[in-house]
Amino acid sequence: MTKKLLYVTGSRAEYGIMKRLLLRLKEDNEIELTLIATGMHCDSNYGLTYKVIENDGFTIDKLIDININTDSNAKVLQSMAVCQTEFGIYLEKNKFDAIMLLGDRYEIFSVAIAAAMHNIPIIHLHGGEKTLGNYDEFIRHAITKMSRLHLASTDEYRNRIIQMGEHPDTVYDIGALGAENALLLDLPSREELEAKFGPFNRPWFMVVFHPETLTKVSLVRQIEELINALSRLNDTYDFIFIGSNSDTGSDEITKKIKAYCHRTNSRYFTSLKPEEYLALNKFSQGLIGNSSSGLIEIPSLNIPTINIGDRQKGRVRGDSVIDCVCEVDAIFNAIVASQEPVFKARIENATNPYYKQGVLEKALDVIKNYMRTSEFEYKDFYDLNI
Repeated sequence: MTKKLLYVTGSRAEYGIMKRLLLRLKEDNEIELTLIATGMHCDSNYGLTYKVIENDGFTIDKLIDININTDSNAKVLQSMAVCQTEFGIYLEKNKFDAIMLLGDRYEIFSVAIAAAMHNIPIIHLHGGEKTLGNYDEFIRHAITKMSRLHLASTDEYRNRIIQMGEHPDTVYDIGALGAENALLLDLPSREELEAKFGPFNRPWFMVVFHPETLTKVSLVRQIEELINALSRLNDTYDFIFIGSNSDTGSDEITKKIKAYCHRTNSRYFTSLKPEEYLALNKFSQGLIGNSSSGLIEIPSLNIPTINIGDRQKGRVRGDSVIDCVCEVDAIFNAIVASQEPVFKARIENATNPYYKQGVLEKALDVIKNYMRTSEFEYKDFYDLNI
C-alpha cells in the first residue's frame, strides 16, 4: 500500500541537501511524495527559489508565504505565527502518513508544531547537533521532542538525541546527505561556471555570513569585522558572496555586504543552485563565514573553511576547519593560515566527520521501513539508566 509522505522545505540550503533524496522518493512506488515550499522560497528578497525546485522536476503542492520580516525577533515571531496557522489549516485538510523535516529553522519549527498537534509522525533529519550561537539550537532540540524517527548525521548526535529521551530504536546515525552530495552531485566545470558567471581572473574565496542571533555582539559590528578583514586582502583575492538567510537582522548584513561588493566590484548572488554553490566552492581557495555548510558539506571538497564566531559553536568539525573569533585580526590571520602549505597538506589527508558511504541509500531504507511498518502508539520517554 502506498504511503503518503509530506516534505516541507523552507530554504535553498536545506532543499539542496535533500534534493537527491527527494528525487529518489518521488520515483519510489511505495511512497507518494508531496512537496510544500515556504519561508525564503516564496520571498523575492531571497531569490524566489521555489522556481529552482520546479525546474528540478518537482510539482509543489502549495506555496505558503509567511511574510518574512527580519527587522526584529518580534517580526520573526509574527512570520512563525503565520506559518503555524497556515500549516495548521493545510494539515487539517490534507492527510499524510508522515511528514519529513530537516534541521532547525524557525519556519520548520512552526510546521513541526502544526504536524505534532495533528498527530502526524515527524521524520527529522540533523537532530542532536549543537550550534550555541543561534536560536537554531533550541529549535532543533524542540523538533526532536516532537519527532518519531530521527536520522542523525554522526554518532555523537545520535547519542545526544537518545539523551533527550528518544528510544534508541528510533535514532539512526546515517551520516550527512550534504557531505555525500558534495562528492556525488554532477557539478559544473570551471569553464561552465565562467560561461554563466563571467571569467574568474584571480583566486577567490566564497563568503557566506549569517546573523549570530544569541550573541551580545551587534550584527553591524559582526559584519564590519568581516568586511575590514577582507579589505586587507582585496589586492590578492576576489570574494564571492552568497546572500544571508532570513534570521533576525539579516537585512543589515545584506546591506553592508552589497555596499562592499559595489565598492570592490565583487560578485554577490542572492541564491545559487546547489550544484553551482558546491562547484564555486570546489574551485575556490576556501569558504569564509559561519554557514553550517562550511562544517558539513565543504570538507568533502578538501578546501579550507574559515569558521567565524560562535554561530556553529558545538558542532562536530573536521581538520579542514579553522575557527576564529569575529574580530578583524583573527579573521585575517585565519584566512592567511588557510593558504599556508602546511595547512593545505593537512587538508589533503583530512576526512569529513559527516561523510559515510551510502548515506542516501541508508536514508531511503530507514524512511521506507518506518513508513511501511509504523503503527499508532503513544510515544514514551526513554529514560537513561543513570
